[in-house]
Amino acid sequence: MAKDYYKILGVEKSASADEIKSAYRKLAKQYHPDLHPGDEAAAEKFKECNEAYSVLGDEDKRKKYDNGELDDNGNYNPFSGQGGFSASGFDDIFDIFSGFMGGGARRSAQRESVGSDVQQRLELTFMEAIRGVKKSVSFARVEKCPDCHGSGAKDDRSVKTCDKCGGSGQTRYTQSTIFGQQTVIGECDKCHGSGKIITDPCKTCGGKGTVRKNKVINVTIPAGVENGAVLQLAGEGNAARGNARSGNLLLILSVKPSKVFRRENLDLYVDVPVSFSMAVNGGEVEIPAADGKFVAKLPECTQNGEVLRYRGKGVKTARGASGDLYARIVVEVPKTISRAQRKAMEDFERDSVLKNYPKRREFLDEITKLYEN
Repeated sequence: MAKDYYKILGVEKSASADEIKSAYRKLAKQYHPDLHPGDEAAAEKFKECNEAYSVLGDEDKRKKYDNGELDDNGNYNPFSGQGGFSASGFDDIFDIFSGFMGGGARRSAQRESVGSDVQQRLELTFMEAIRGVKKSVSFARVEKCPDCHGSGAKDDRSVKTCDKCGGSGQTRYTQSTIFGQQTVIGECDKCHGSGKIITDPCKTCGGKGTVRKNKVINVTIPAGVENGAVLQLAGEGNAARGNARSGNLLLILSVKPSKVFRRENLDLYVDVPVSFSMAVNGGEVEIPAADGKFVAKLPECTQNGEVLRYRGKGVKTARGASGDLYARIVVEVPKTISRAQRKAMEDFERDSVLKNYPKRREFLDEITKLYEN
């Protein structure tokens, strides 16, 4: 593999799925573009972390990665891994010798034949993130010029063969190296490797071959996404000149916090206020969950702070995984009571303090012991 994804995320190869997710979330927050506006190094690190997690966070892709069966783009490569040979990791060596063998310009052109990525922030509500949603995304990108179709020329007659390289896009020059004088084949500096010279540029794009436009696309956000996650839409980024493929659109998800739920991975936590009477007598209580509200039976004498667990009622992902819901009961004491209610409460407490309030009785006994000496 050209990249060590385990090293990028700072985890061991034996790391569990939860350890990998935790490491990714920590790095994603550290290098998030919103925290480092204009910092290209941080943006590149953020993109690299997402690339690593897109492989190691997927059980099937991780197995293929460990077996050497994925290429540099994360695609399955039957000629890699067991018994095969991969040139990944030797790019620098090949770059050194490619100049002597005439491959320098071709490799350079290859690396530049893809349009750049576009990063766009997309805000989601808490419920949109856990349930999934369809959104319209507006952003600006570079597109191929509609008049010259990316050539940069006014018409076909406005393009001629480069007189310096003869249309090859490459020129030869002599260079001093550790091996002595060597003839190197490099990119033509007049046509920049295209082999063509534009005599009359396109008026729409000024010869660039591209124009900047506003774009609106509809995207489907899968259920269970987290704050800081990045969705990659292939080919929706900036276009490159000529016939090169476009870059990608990277949607950086920003999830608003909820006033009801707290989320930890796929689990949801919620505080459920109940009256003193309901806590004592029990009854039906309405509890919110990821997929809607449901009614639960509250046992008699439920204690304040008691946590009830409901399996499978947490966040559900598009891949079928689901978390649990933890409902913490918060007993609410009334702010005002009538004189009759007060007397009834005092009579109840006087008659039942030893039986129904063991912790209170134990506490009072311990205080008495504390000051006996």
